[in-house]
Amino acid sequence: MTTDLPEIDSCKPYRHPDRSLIYNRLLEWCNADVLDAQEAAEASSQLSAEQLDTANRLYQDIVGNMGGTGWRQWPKMPGDTIPGALLGLYPVLAALDDMVAFHRRHNVNQVHSRRIMSDVGEKLRLNRRLYHRAGLDVAFWFTGHVKGTLYQLGRLQYCIEGSSTAPHLGMHIREEGGPLTHEGIGESVEAAQQFFPKAFPDFFPGPDDIRFTCDSWLLDPQLDDWLPRRSNIRSFASLFDLIGPEENTGRDAASDLRRFAFSLPEPVPSAQLPRNNSLRKALAEGFDADVQWKSRMGVLNLEKLFGKPFSVRRS
Repeated sequence: MTTDLPEIDSCKPYRHPDRSLIYNRLLEWCNADVLDAQEAAEASSQLSAEQLDTANRLYQDIVGNMGGTGWRQWPKMPGDTIPGALLGLYPVLAALDDMVAFHRRHNVNQVHSRRIMSDVGEKLRLNRRLYHRAGLDVAFWFTGHVKGTLYQLGRLQYCIEGSSTAPHLGMHIREEGGPLTHEGIGESVEAAQQFFPKAFPDFFPGPDDIRFTCDSWLLDPQLDDWLPRRSNIRSFASLFDLIGPEENTGRDAASDLRRFAFSLPEPVPSAQLPRNNSLRKALAEGFDADVQWKSRMGVLNLEKLFGKPFSVRRS
């Protein structure tokens, strides 16, 4: 399971966070609910020696790749117990000091450090809705946060993706970020155009060097047939030029929809899907009609967003 991870202490000595540190960081940094913080702190003392070794190696994978693009692809951890379901959380919390030091070197204000880590609390809440217990089954996602690759600016998150010689900014949407309005998107993109050239000039020498992309079920053109014309999701999707020919229908998005739109861990017949809001109702009716929902990749068209040829204000 862990054969591709670095060896124990190969990059930096690992100090497993104690119960008090786990509890306090989850509340003070990660905007976690008290119950999740309590259970995560308690579960830490129940880890086996093998699990502690794995946590050490996951931490090495973070600190050995600080500042690299994207996020790390961690092996899937057994989640049949609460300690196992939370195993990836502990090296992420241990790497928080490394993240802050990296941010300091890049003149990133700690306001940004705290804002991005609040995403951990959101995903803990999602896991509780999915599995009715504490867990963080997407802990690998937070490697982007703590190794200094991903930031939240206004409504959207941005991750430095691609290669070091051809980077781009992947746009990501938090569930708890509020309405996905056109104005909020524009303000966020303008903030990103200012932030990244200052913090990471080696990747993005200037604002005009940034290429924004998004890979999401939100960009599936089939949504136009099911959502109202004034839908924020349709408005968001209309800002992107899809990559690939029309027949390139993208990857299957059923699992993403089940997880993020319906908060369901496993497939259920479409007749059993909850329909308690307009989005869920539209998606469920699409499933009823055997729509094969897809995730599509698109490039943000700044002229569509701002309504005219766009030139970033330099400060």
